[in-house]
Amino acid sequence: MASVPLAPQPLPAALLRAAVIHHRLVDAFIQLTRTELARQRDDYARDSLNELLDVLKAQLAVYGPDAVIPPPAGTPTGMEPANLP
Repeated sequence: MASVPLAPQPLPAALLRAAVIHHRLVDAFIQLTRTELARQRDDYARDSLNELLDVLKAQLAVYGPDAVIPPPAGTPTGMEPANLP
């Protein structure tokens, strides 16, 4: 017996509102973390903050490629601007 694909259903409005809030908060936390990274001189703290940025960016990636905050032009792959010499 062949299965019939179901038509996509729109997401509930409450779920969409929650996703927008979550996206906004993750984006703000990325900016806060980048600011702290720029001030930080301790190597261990910088490594930890860079790892946190990777986790936060992965969270944004769930929302699609347009939701990811691109690094500034000329930034080497995997390096935050504050981590450059």
